[in-house]
Amino acid sequence: MGYKEISDFTWKELLDYDSCTKCGRCHTVCPANAAGTPLSPRDLVLDLRTHVNNSSTGVSEWFNQSFTNGKGHQPIAGGVINKDVLWSCTTCMACVEVCPVGIEHLTSIVNLRRSLVDEGDMENSLQETLSKIGDYGNSFGQSERNRALWTKELPFKIKDVRKEEAEYLWFVGDYASYDKRIQGLSRKVATVFANAGIDYGLLYEGERNAGNDVRRVGEEGLYEMLAEDNIAVMTKSKFKRIVTTDPHSYNTIKNEYPEFGGSYEIYHYTGMLLKMVQEGKIQFKKKINYKVTYHDPCYLGRYNGETEAPRKLMEAMGIQLHDMPRCKENSFCCGAGGGRIWMDDSKLKERPSEMRIKEALSLGDAQYFVVACPKDYVMYTDAVKTSGNEGKIEVKDIIDLVEEALS
Repeated sequence: MGYKEISDFTWKELLDYDSCTKCGRCHTVCPANAAGTPLSPRDLVLDLRTHVNNSSTGVSEWFNQSFTNGKGHQPIAGGVINKDVLWSCTTCMACVEVCPVGIEHLTSIVNLRRSLVDEGDMENSLQETLSKIGDYGNSFGQSERNRALWTKELPFKIKDVRKEEAEYLWFVGDYASYDKRIQGLSRKVATVFANAGIDYGLLYEGERNAGNDVRRVGEEGLYEMLAEDNIAVMTKSKFKRIVTTDPHSYNTIKNEYPEFGGSYEIYHYTGMLLKMVQEGKIQFKKKINYKVTYHDPCYLGRYNGETEAPRKLMEAMGIQLHDMPRCKENSFCCGAGGGRIWMDDSKLKERPSEMRIKEALSLGDAQYFVVACPKDYVMYTDAVKTSGNEGKIEVKDIIDLVEEALS
């Protein structure tokens, strides 16, 4: 599991290293590099190029030698590439998006991480979180029976799609299920869905972590177990399509579950709500003329190209949107992706989330910083406090605005 020798890399990855023009665009847009970590996507590619060139006698030998570089065996992960470089990546894919020659930095980073995970070479906090996910199916280490406790405060019962049929399965995700800061938002989503007459249900304790960030961390075996468990329970359940409030779950269920036999029609909740508005099933009762800025989640905008649904939804509510300079496919990362939310960030020069709040404040007119991802809500509400900007701007999930426009 993972990359240990040059022969493990694909021909495309080897071509990537040789194709780098040293333009530095990936270096400039990388949030980990901006935060003061040792990661530079450009330098990583160039270091791998140098290693390949110094370790072989030509293309025909790349897959036939035991590469030693004249110094005996040198591991790539933790040797040629410092492990701190690999663990710094947020997997936001900004480097891939901006590269003029199509280099895919992330496949190399994730596969090199896999070899570190295979050796148990990771932060204690990350190891503990992966253990919790393996034991309990969630990153909080709580009982699976507590996954739907947030629904107890609702005045209505949500269907259990394992027992009764519904049009939509709402795949809630860990943070929206267990984090108390997000549970209130989950209840708002549930209420809006119910009032709009949307026929939906949950998997309750049958749902497990979707595995998107587990895979990006490099724990491929655990990811496959999570994917197979979720697909098994969904196969036995009664629903037609999926909706989720979590872009990370959206990405892996949409793009990666099919390779394990689970192909589903899936919506991010902003896309589904916009569809309901366009069909007349949701009608806003008042215009809320707020001035806001919106943060595009990496796994919704850059990975899956969904940038218009949240904007059209806010437009329908009468909201005035002022985009930050870095937006849509070129959005700046909150810093949580790739498992970074489970790792120590105390050594960062400045957290990406704090930089983003400053970028929003520089617009001068934004009342609210709007998000559409549970992890974004956690990262940015914390960033407003730690950057000393309480009272200057407030973080709101888009469901807060939808609820107000419907009331």
